[in-house]
Amino acid sequence: MYAPRMNLSFHPYRPRALDAHGVESRDGWRIKRYAIRFDPGSDLNRLAPGIEMAWAALPRPAAAPGRAGVGFLIAHQGRGADYVVLGWWDRENELPLRVFVRPAGEPAFRPAHASESVCVWDLQVIGFERDAYTATVLSERGSDVEGYLRRFRTGPA
Repeated sequence: MYAPRMNLSFHPYRPRALDAHGVESRDGWRIKRYAIRFDPGSDLNRLAPGIEMAWAALPRPAAAPGRAGVGFLIAHQGRGADYVVLGWWDRENELPLRVFVRPAGEPAFRPAHASESVCVWDLQVIGFERDAYTATVLSERGSDVEGYLRRFRTGPA
């Protein structure tokens, strides 16, 4: 069956500011923190409610069989919405993800709807985190959780 070509008008990809903000520890979890900003001059404190939702979504206890209690969080100020992306390593080699969204004009963060997910900028961090995790925690030389926590993606996203 023939499908007509659609005239798509997308925004061209442009790098965004990416900052690493160290490791935050709470309730036995150690989470690497990143910020991505569409507007480099924006105040990321406005993402604090979404970050708190993400922390509340982590399973307890932090350390369990197959789970070292480590992961990462991306606070992303986007063009039309704010996002918080949380990933933690579980079941040895799996990465559960939770996404929280506050569209422009809405007062509060909420869990992402079915069609909302991570974006191309977040995927750069996620790809880096996958490589860091496999090179350290899943290394043939033995698990190095501290080595994982020392590695951060740098440069623009």
